[in-house]
Amino acid sequence: MSQLTEENEFSSGGRESLDKRAGWWAWPSIVGSVIFIAWSVNWIPDEAGAVAESDSNLKEEVPGVSSDLAILQIQSQVLVASASFDPKSSEATLEELKKQVGGSRGQAALALLERFLDAEGDETQLSWGGEDGAADWLGLVEKARTTGLTEMERDDLREHLGWFADLAPDLDGNESPYAGEIRAKAVGVMVGLSAVFVCALAGIIAGGILLIWLVRAQRQSGKMLKFSPTLMPRGILLECFALYLGIMALSEIAALKIHPIFALVGYVGAVVAPLIWPRIRGVSRRSFLLSIGCHRGQGIIREVGAGAVGYLGVMAIASVGISLTWLLSLIVGLVAGGDMIGDVGYDGPVEAEAHPIVGWIYSGGLKERLLCLALAAGFAPLVEEFFFRGALHRHLRGRFGFLVSSILTGVIFASLHPQGWLAIPALASIGVGFSLLREWRDSLIAPMVAHAINNGALVGFLCIVL
Repeated sequence: MSQLTEENEFSSGGRESLDKRAGWWAWPSIVGSVIFIAWSVNWIPDEAGAVAESDSNLKEEVPGVSSDLAILQIQSQVLVASASFDPKSSEATLEELKKQVGGSRGQAALALLERFLDAEGDETQLSWGGEDGAADWLGLVEKARTTGLTEMERDDLREHLGWFADLAPDLDGNESPYAGEIRAKAVGVMVGLSAVFVCALAGIIAGGILLIWLVRAQRQSGKMLKFSPTLMPRGILLECFALYLGIMALSEIAALKIHPIFALVGYVGAVVAPLIWPRIRGVSRRSFLLSIGCHRGQGIIREVGAGAVGYLGVMAIASVGISLTWLLSLIVGLVAGGDMIGDVGYDGPVEAEAHPIVGWIYSGGLKERLLCLALAAGFAPLVEEFFFRGALHRHLRGRFGFLVSSILTGVIFASLHPQGWLAIPALASIGVGFSLLREWRDSLIAPMVAHAINNGALVGFLCIVL
C-alpha cells in the first residue's frame, strides 16, 4: 500500500473516530515521570558516588565514580603522549588538571601520573579526610611515589585506581615495567582523538550542506518530507508515551524502596504495556504501527542508507547544541567561581557529567563491554525512537509545527539522560536531528539507524581507548 493510500485511509471519516482525545492523565503523568526520572538518574548516582568515595570496599564501584576515572584516564593518556614532544606544555596542562580534580581517588590518580611524567612543580597532596579504608590504598600510592611497588601491591592498587596503577614505578624505583605499552597506547589515543575530531568536523560540514539541500529541495518540490501530520491516530499515542514513562518511574520507586529487580521488570512492562494499550482503546495494530512510523518506507535498504547519510545532518544540528552546552558550562563556571558543582570529586570548571556507561566500560571486561555496545547501539535506539520520535513526535505534530514539536520532544528526551542538566542543549539538539529524519522519511528506520551510529561510534571508541 502506498504512503498516499495509507494517509487517505486513515484520514477518512470512519477512521477519524479512532483518533480519540488523549486522557486527561497523560500530560500530568509525563511531567511527573520526567521530573522523577531526571532526579533519579542525575541525583542518586552523585549520592552513591559520594558514599563509594568514602567506602572501605571500593571493589563494588558505582558507575558514576568509575566514569570520573575513565575520563581522567583519557585526559592522562593525551598528556603522556604530548609529554614526549612538548614536556613543558604537558606539565602546564597537568598543573591545570590538578586544580580541577579533587577527591581521594582523583588526587591519587594524578599523583601517579605526576610520578610517571617525572613532572616538576608542586607535588600532589594526598588526603583521605578520615575516610575508613582509604588510608590503605592511598598508602600504596605514597609508597609508589617514593620507593615503588611490587606486582602484588600493584594488583591491589588496580582494584581502586585501574589503569593508573600501571603508572607506578617498580620496587627499585625504576620506571614502570608497562611504560612502553602505556606510551604506545597513549600515542594511539591521541591520534585517534585527532582523527575523530577531523572526521566530526568533515561530517558537520557535509551535514550542513545536506540540510541546505534538503530545505531547498523541499521548497521547490514540496515532496521531500514524507511525514504527514494528519495521519491518525494521534491522541492515543500520547497515552502510550505516558504509560512508557509512568511505568518506568514507578519501577524506579519500587527499585529504590523494595528491590533493584523491579527496575528491570518495570522496564519490560514499560515497553510491553504501550504496545497493548492501543488495542484496548479500540485502535487496530496496523493503524497504530503505521501512525507511529513502524513501516518499511521506500524499502529497508533505502531507509537504512537514508539513516546513515542523514546522520551527517544530525551531526550538523548537534554541533549547535554542543556549542550551547559549552557556552552554558562556561557561564555557570564563571558565576559559580569554581565551587564544586555536580561531579563527585571535581572542583573547577563546571561541565556536563559522563554517562554511567563510561564507568561500566572502564571497570568491565570484554563481556561487559560487548553488552554495553549492544545496549547502546541496539536496544536503546529501537526503544527510544519508537516512543520519542514515533509516539510523542506524532502526537505533538498534530498540534504544533516541526520546530516546536522537535524541540519539546528533544528536551524531554535529553532530560531523562544522566549527563546532567548542562548537557540538555547538546542531547536535545541530537533529538531534533532524529526528529528531522522522521519528517524526511516518516519511517522510524532512518532515525533508528542514525541513533545506532551515534551511540555505537561513541561506545566503540571508548571500548578501544579505555
